[in-house]
Amino acid sequence: MSREAKMRLAAAAMGIFVVLVGAADVSTRVAHALFGARAAEVAFAPAIAALEPLRGTAAATTGAFTPARLSIPAIGLNAPVELVGKRDDGTMGAPAKFGEVGWYEPGAKPGAAAGSAVFAGHVDNALTEAGVFEHLSQLKAGDYITVSDASGRSLIYRVSSSTSYPADQAPLAQIFATGGDPQIALITCTGNWVTSEHQFDQRLVVIAKPVR
Repeated sequence: MSREAKMRLAAAAMGIFVVLVGAADVSTRVAHALFGARAAEVAFAPAIAALEPLRGTAAATTGAFTPARLSIPAIGLNAPVELVGKRDDGTMGAPAKFGEVGWYEPGAKPGAAAGSAVFAGHVDNALTEAGVFEHLSQLKAGDYITVSDASGRSLIYRVSSSTSYPADQAPLAQIFATGGDPQIALITCTGNWVTSEHQFDQRLVVIAKPVR
């Protein structure tokens, strides 16, 4: 092989190396921004894989829908959604199954232009049975939540806050807001089990805003 041919081959190889390393660097930066400590898992994946949490945001243009499934990758949750209403005492009903999430049907729908779509789930039964929101307290600001309907349309939300309140002091006006910016609110029990009242003494409220 001539010296000139060897130089061309070396240049081509270097070009390929630069492209691959450059692509990995970009992917790493994107992954780090989206996944933090998990960036190494996706650093060499195609860029579109790193942007996976942003898929489905186009559904926002189709308007509100009835949710059928809720997914929270950060805590390994992917559960069906059942519709719940009001109890006789005016409070939100609870999902019938420990492995399902309840959506408050009288309130706002996901994708609505305003208001809070409210979801509730059990944390456990105070004994041995885990609930769908057993690990909800592990969520932190920036984690993603996906809400999907039966036809596959989905909306992506990003957690903005996670706060525990005494059971009788949760900010109901914020959680069940019918106006203002759109959001979803996830509610579960936390704190200590009060045997005499047959309930936990605190409520955990996670608020998430739509990703635009």
